[in-house]
Amino acid sequence: MEAARLSRIHVRPRRWGLGMAVVALAMLAAAINYGNNLIFLLAFLLIALMINGVWQGQRLLRPVTVTTQGPSMRPAHTPGRWMVDVDSRLPLPSLALRVAAPDSEPVFLSVGPGRTTRAELALPPAPRGYLPLPTLILGTHYPLGLWTVERRVELPLGQWIHPAPLETAVPPVQQEAPDNGTQALDEGDPTRLRAYQPGDPVRHIVFRHYAKSGRLVTRRPEGETVTTRPTILDYERFRGGREQRLSAMTFLLLQHSAERRPWRLVLPGQPPIEAPATGSDASARRRALQQLARFERSRDAEGFDAVSPHADMADGIR
Repeated sequence: MEAARLSRIHVRPRRWGLGMAVVALAMLAAAINYGNNLIFLLAFLLIALMINGVWQGQRLLRPVTVTTQGPSMRPAHTPGRWMVDVDSRLPLPSLALRVAAPDSEPVFLSVGPGRTTRAELALPPAPRGYLPLPTLILGTHYPLGLWTVERRVELPLGQWIHPAPLETAVPPVQQEAPDNGTQALDEGDPTRLRAYQPGDPVRHIVFRHYAKSGRLVTRRPEGETVTTRPTILDYERFRGGREQRLSAMTFLLLQHSAERRPWRLVLPGQPPIEAPATGSDASARRRALQQLARFERSRDAEGFDAVSPHADMADGIR
């Protein structure tokens, strides 16, 4: 869990605060002009009330802390969910949380000592990569509603966004695997076939299949162990633009992982990642998605990917 204290207080007047400021200034001018002590008193009371509202808002926001593990990995150009925990040693009945993004909707909370309040925030769509989390803004109108007091939270966390899996992306280039005797051919069920190996009995050779395809295959004897070869997800075997290839590879990777089928990811300049025979290695799946997310991305001084908000759109991936 990463925690960050609030910093950088911003104060701006609301409509009622502006109205009260205008009234206080008008009363002060009248009191000076006419020498009316009662109007002086009322004007100073209004000014003191406004100053106290700013001070109280800052006082209540200072002890607030935010804790989060960061959002889950998600596909590119789709909104995300961000869970944050808010604590405070002072009671704050009205607290608004939002991310610094256009059209972001605030979440309203009531926080206080002795309890942790959890909030779910919406993250805007973003391109693939390892990107910094948007600034979190906490604000309150409490106690008088005259001012908006805000503090900004910069958390040293990132968000993982993998390529959008698209089944309609350009399919991989079909490359025939070599007949080394280990690849099972599922044609002709219930009689399962495999590539011919020297020494196989002649009676097991399927000559009808040889007449049609020109390939020697034999019926696999019952009880013979079949070696399941991983599906090779090689970047060079796919056609189309970069983002189309990555989207197609991501779709196949997630499909194989869900079906517990083995796979092997191969990206240029990156170490291959392979799942076991069950295809259920969550660690390998996450590392593969991270590799796909950061493929050919440049990094900034803080270690995040330097990506524009509309990156990858030119390649037709949304």
